[in-house]
Amino acid sequence: MQEKAPTDDELRLIHALQVWPRAPWSLLGPIFDVDPVTLARRWSALTSRGMAWVTSQPPSSSVARTSPALGAIVEVECVAGSIDSVITELSQDRECLSIDVASGGRDVILTVGGRTPAEFNRYVISRVPGIPDVRTVRTHPVITTVSAAPQWRLRALDADEVSVIDAARHTETARLSAMFSRQPVADPHIIAILSHDGRATTRMVSEALGVPMRRARVQLSATLASGSFEIRTDMPRWASGYPICAWYFLRVPAAQIAQVGRRLSGLPAVRTVLSVAGPANLLVSVWLRELSDVEGLEVVIEQKLPAVSILDRSVVLSVRKRMGRVFDEDEIPMQVVPWDGLP
Repeated sequence: MQEKAPTDDELRLIHALQVWPRAPWSLLGPIFDVDPVTLARRWSALTSRGMAWVTSQPPSSSVARTSPALGAIVEVECVAGSIDSVITELSQDRECLSIDVASGGRDVILTVGGRTPAEFNRYVISRVPGIPDVRTVRTHPVITTVSAAPQWRLRALDADEVSVIDAARHTETARLSAMFSRQPVADPHIIAILSHDGRATTRMVSEALGVPMRRARVQLSATLASGSFEIRTDMPRWASGYPICAWYFLRVPAAQIAQVGRRLSGLPAVRTVLSVAGPANLLVSVWLRELSDVEGLEVVIEQKLPAVSILDRSVVLSVRKRMGRVFDEDEIPMQVVPWDGLP
């Protein structure tokens, strides 16, 4: 049974934390015309219902490499009737970041990542195909992340409100960077803590690691300033007002990939644009309001980007894991399997 969807005020709060996931309640209070304690209580209610959460993820730039690849989108076909058992096993793998149950010529679409080329290769060549009842595996190594899901917005706030939050975020980022004379090093234990709660405080880190507050503050600041990961605010797709998710498999002339990717990234429905190695060299993930919008978006792509060939499309029937959060059948988070933070 699904929880009650977020209210308009709650959607505005989620949007604010999409802009800056660790924004202090004291900054957001004037925007929402409520005191910080009330905002904290609202956020606590949202997270307890599984309607929103803040987590850490590998940086989008981590897959913007040439060769060998450290990230991929993987299509999996399963033996009939075995999808649930395959998902149950995959969902516990740290290398498997996200799991979509999909329509069309695949049963499951995975987002996977490895800390090293050897780990990545072992996972996609041996681990996934070796799972009982996995019949076929097709791997699309990611070359460049053109646009990533953390850039997608609810559009519940107005432009001025977003500007205030974004400016404060940039100021805080600069402040953190100025604290260190050399590139700070991230603590993988803190990254794991932030996978569970991306808004974890110094006190929470101190208690979790069993270290003094001063040391926890320095370690947390260094980890946040390291650039080794991203903090993102997320929510169930059905609760967002955009319940339809789809993947498009596109073929684009090599010379136009960057331009087409940027134009696709500008479409409000688009969450992710990935340049990959394979017959389809651009993969696009979208969130839409209606199932009919899947075809409507195809029309837009064909009309505005005539150089693009749509090789395939796949509607997501269910999301069972997203960036480490394992979902139940109603797409409510029930477990966190943190990704391996650092090589």
